[in-house]
Amino acid sequence: MSLSRRLALLGLVGLASVAAADEPTIDHQPVECSTPGKNARICAYVLDDGEVKRVRAYFRSERQDAFYWSDMSFDGIQFCATLPIAKDGVRAIDYYVWAVDDEFQTSRTRPGKISLAPTSPCAYPVIDEDADRTSNLHVHATSDDQGDEIEDFETQGIVEFVPVKKK
Repeated sequence: MSLSRRLALLGLVGLASVAAADEPTIDHQPVECSTPGKNARICAYVLDDGEVKRVRAYFRSERQDAFYWSDMSFDGIQFCATLPIAKDGVRAIDYYVWAVDDEFQTSRTRPGKISLAPTSPCAYPVIDEDADRTSNLHVHATSDDQGDEIEDFETQGIVEFVPVKKK
């Protein structure tokens, strides 16, 4: 039985019509704020009528033009990524979630903004304090203009930074 048919039988008609389009469906509760000096965490549920092949979190400081990305790992229920700690002076992180399926169909969320303003109280900061995750970050550049080191984020916890090779 197809995913569209199963969702329709469960009464999730809205999801069934989206799933029939073949691209992954991303259900993400926007992260509105985090705590300066801590690792923010982004999670999303991703459904597809086939197989979800890859999910990434794209992020940058509000001062940057190009995004960085990290793979989001599946935790049994949803896909999550831990972001590096933003340097002092960064007041917001722009981000979005991107997914691709086994038929190379892609989708992404609307852009989001994580506020890091120390003067604004953050009622529900989304942070990751798991030592295994915060000390094992893999970050990729999206532009050769980003150089060989990450900017506006601390290198603490980043075990791999992959720059774009200049042609």
